[in-house]
Amino acid sequence: MGIFNKIKPTTWIYLCLAIIGCVFIVNYLEIFDFKPDLNGDNVYYYALGRAIAAGKGYTNIMFLEETPHSHFPPGYPLFNAGILLFTHSYTALKIANGILFGLSILILFFLLKRISGNLFVALSTCLLCCMQQALLRYSTIVMSEMLFTFLTLGVLYLISLIDMDHLFYKKRPRSQIIYFILMIIALNYIYFVRTMGTSIILAIIIYLGILCTQKILTFLKSKRKNDEITIQADNKRVLFSHLIILCVVIASFAGAKTAWDIRNKSIGVTSSDYLHDFKKKPKGETMVTFSDWTERIENNLVSYVGKWIPTAIISDDPGFDEKVTTSGLIEGICILIVVLIGLIALKKMQLLLFLYIGITMAVLMIWPEQYAGHRYFIGVIPLFIFLFLNGCLEIMNTITKKLSFGKYQHVIPAGGLIVFLVFFMFPHYAKALKPQQNFATYKQWNEKIADAAFVEYIYAVNWCKKNLPEEARIACRKPELFYLFSGGRKSTSFPQYAKEDDLFKRFQEQKISHVIIDRWFRHGYVTVYPMVKKYPDYFRPLIQIGQNTKQQLPTLIFQFLPGGQPQVP
Repeated sequence: MGIFNKIKPTTWIYLCLAIIGCVFIVNYLEIFDFKPDLNGDNVYYYALGRAIAAGKGYTNIMFLEETPHSHFPPGYPLFNAGILLFTHSYTALKIANGILFGLSILILFFLLKRISGNLFVALSTCLLCCMQQALLRYSTIVMSEMLFTFLTLGVLYLISLIDMDHLFYKKRPRSQIIYFILMIIALNYIYFVRTMGTSIILAIIIYLGILCTQKILTFLKSKRKNDEITIQADNKRVLFSHLIILCVVIASFAGAKTAWDIRNKSIGVTSSDYLHDFKKKPKGETMVTFSDWTERIENNLVSYVGKWIPTAIISDDPGFDEKVTTSGLIEGICILIVVLIGLIALKKMQLLLFLYIGITMAVLMIWPEQYAGHRYFIGVIPLFIFLFLNGCLEIMNTITKKLSFGKYQHVIPAGGLIVFLVFFMFPHYAKALKPQQNFATYKQWNEKIADAAFVEYIYAVNWCKKNLPEEARIACRKPELFYLFSGGRKSTSFPQYAKEDDLFKRFQEQKISHVIIDRWFRHGYVTVYPMVKKYPDYFRPLIQIGQNTKQQLPTLIFQFLPGGQPQVP
């Protein structure tokens, strides 16, 4: 122990950072996936970034008709645009997300070291985050989760650095104002990255409001007691410092939100798509009665307590369709109790973390249960892991104090946590990463890792890219994936359900030249194929991909001839 005591604190920090860096790089390289993710949202982010980089503004450029975009907030596409100014590489955006994840872990280390005072817990949390399967998955696809995580952790760390009592004193260090300005910028940018970012903004506003209330009471108490003028004056300055901080946060957020609302109104958007999705039930119905809401809250509570939160902390992927068992629910409750103990044991930022995590989870309780998953609380997963480890350590500390182990009292809890990490947490995290690592070894989508129908769809897209002219107006399902796999070619979708005559008229009005009918999305055969059979003279078959058997249908590409095929004499 004497040798360890001689090592300088800064040396320990550098050693921890080196370990974190090595573990992160090894794990990230093993799971890095060159293949485009099949989530259509990531293609929107990519295309919107290209639109901004090309000087077209915040515009949908994937479709036949370019229109202003209003669904996704512009923060992440703007970040992408900064990268796409120098390269059109889709892989570059994946790498940028990996860099954001790495920086997030470094910020997390300094944040946890500051609020816990325990270098070992901070190091352990960061190492687990380097191996956490949900975090790693979103660090290698073009989605906003990593930028959101980076900004939220950055805001929390900046708040931990700011001396709010003396921020506007004349003798305060200049760095304090710099931290405050960066915090305000990052906090408002969060709103433009993800709608869920409102949770941390509200948490900070409530947190600052509570601090202001405390300072008001302190000031009034000192005035009532007739304390010395210098004490009253100091309390007054502290109060005004907190009030100014609160007002700046509220005013800046109100300004940011108003600016985005004005922009949307200018393009004719009067209601949010998220509000429409918010009212959807799992089978497409709309939330109407009070019992609908109570059922949703109950389902979400069981889902998050019994499945999503435990698997985020223990690092596992249970699958969306896997039902919560009674044992899973009990396990989840026990894990949350440990997390709560870890939160109570904190001496710094306890209230803010409680508000941030609490508001985030409260929102998820009323969010549509069909959207439940790690993605929607990705920003608080590192905090859950930290609080769980901190809770485990606190429980061990309490036990050793009661059993009176003498001079080993301080060593045993840390030793117990090391055993728990080495023999349970790290092996479980490594095992959970295996499918991701194996999946990443395939550099392209093929029949071994994807449904054959999807592979046929991609083949059809590539065929269109090579054989059809640039001006071809193509109708297909998932135009965003067509855009990505065709190298930026435009297309349009067709309704999931429509009558043959109405769809035929739609094709004529949109001046469609070609259509892909695939079996990956059943609507091609349910909606478009009946129209083709009804108007055979207007559709010329170009290529069939896959076999036409009793077990499966092929993927077909037709040329649409608005005037019909010429009659052969």
